[in-house]
Amino acid sequence: MTDVMALDAVGQADAVRRGELSAAELTDAYLARIERLDPLLNSFVTVDADGAREAAAAIGRGLDGPPLAGVAFSIKDVDDVAGLPTTHSCELLADAVAEGDDPVVARFRAGGLVLLGKTNVPEFCTSMTTSRLNGICRMPWDTSLSPTGSSGGAAVAVAAGLCSAAHGTDGAGSVRVPAALCGLVGLKPTRGLVAFGPLDGPAYIQTSVPGVLTRSVRDAAALLDVMAPPGPWTPSRPRPYADEVGGDPGRLRVGLCTTPPYGTIEPTCGDAVHALGRTLEELGHEVVEVTPPWEVLMPGYGLPMGGVSPADVVDLADAGRVEPRNVSFVERMATMTLLEHSRLVEANRAATKAFMAQWGQDVLVTPTTGLFAPPVDWAPWDLEKDAHSARMSGYPSFAQPFNVSGQPAISVPVASNPSGLPLGLQLVGRHLEEATLLRLASQLELARPWADRLRRMVSAL
Repeated sequence: MTDVMALDAVGQADAVRRGELSAAELTDAYLARIERLDPLLNSFVTVDADGAREAAAAIGRGLDGPPLAGVAFSIKDVDDVAGLPTTHSCELLADAVAEGDDPVVARFRAGGLVLLGKTNVPEFCTSMTTSRLNGICRMPWDTSLSPTGSSGGAAVAVAAGLCSAAHGTDGAGSVRVPAALCGLVGLKPTRGLVAFGPLDGPAYIQTSVPGVLTRSVRDAAALLDVMAPPGPWTPSRPRPYADEVGGDPGRLRVGLCTTPPYGTIEPTCGDAVHALGRTLEELGHEVVEVTPPWEVLMPGYGLPMGGVSPADVVDLADAGRVEPRNVSFVERMATMTLLEHSRLVEANRAATKAFMAQWGQDVLVTPTTGLFAPPVDWAPWDLEKDAHSARMSGYPSFAQPFNVSGQPAISVPVASNPSGLPLGLQLVGRHLEEATLLRLASQLELARPWADRLRRMVSAL
């Protein structure tokens, strides 16, 4: 069982399909591992053991079904799962039990995934994964360090082998940065690719999109097929994303960037980009040094990460009861007018068009984040707003600009910091060119493999 649990999600699903083990056995193994390890790591905030066992029992052993049937999965605690609380790590929402599934959760269920529970986030996804309600989430590689956020619980759960793969949301790097620091693949699709039509999905245009954190590129591709199945609301594509993995990306023009939009990066992060550039040249790609016109995107930064949330779940009268760093955030979202939001959307669109007009490469490579994993008390939940803003303002994120532009991006764990901890690098493509990113990422996975490092982590815990 330990050997099977060290496989990626596709490998585990294949084992279930071949009858080597049942989905119920795999689920029980993960639940036991959560019970043993998560009191220290604090990656899960809700574990639905009964629901997971019921779903796994319905899959059975060796039956045909969806490609990922039987895979143990987690949902970030910002999306509704029927019968479970959706707390956003806010004390005011501790008992906010969802009546039904969010649309993306329904797609994960339809894909045969077994939902183990919900993972830890900072309150309203605004910082490192620590909150007054749910406490500190800790890295499995070094429990004195934070996985950052906001999908920190998801990253820790996958890296520690507490689930096969995980759902996250990415509004400013919230999937890619935790994935980069925990040694995982983190995928943020093009804004609008994961679509649900006029009756479901977000009510407002926002920077946040559903994403996934996985052990392998093929897992990310398979889960993207689950999130964005062919249909009337999804852009057409010639083949499943899973079929792009291992495909020849051709000779690409790849830009290398080590200049962040703001802040100062650790030299190791820049060195890692240049080292990967040499690998890309050896693989036959054209590699050039570039610095995107970050300033062109600045007018688009005002677009909210999550539409009017958190004001749609917390009354304005209760704003003073959220964490100090978030009081003004709730108040601002509660008083934003439709006209203001419309103007932000138009500013975002204009900035994105101007930015893409200067996009001169097939793929851009950057650090995912310019800093290493910080201590768990680097940005605690009880910081006042000004102190929290000052702390976060210097964080050199290469991820956030592409939430503004809405481009697809994937973080791959191809480097290490001086302490030997994982360090991910980001690949960014043009809108709706996920296939190019997946082909290149899978090429790098062969050239700079990371699977053994993750297997050792899972086996060591």
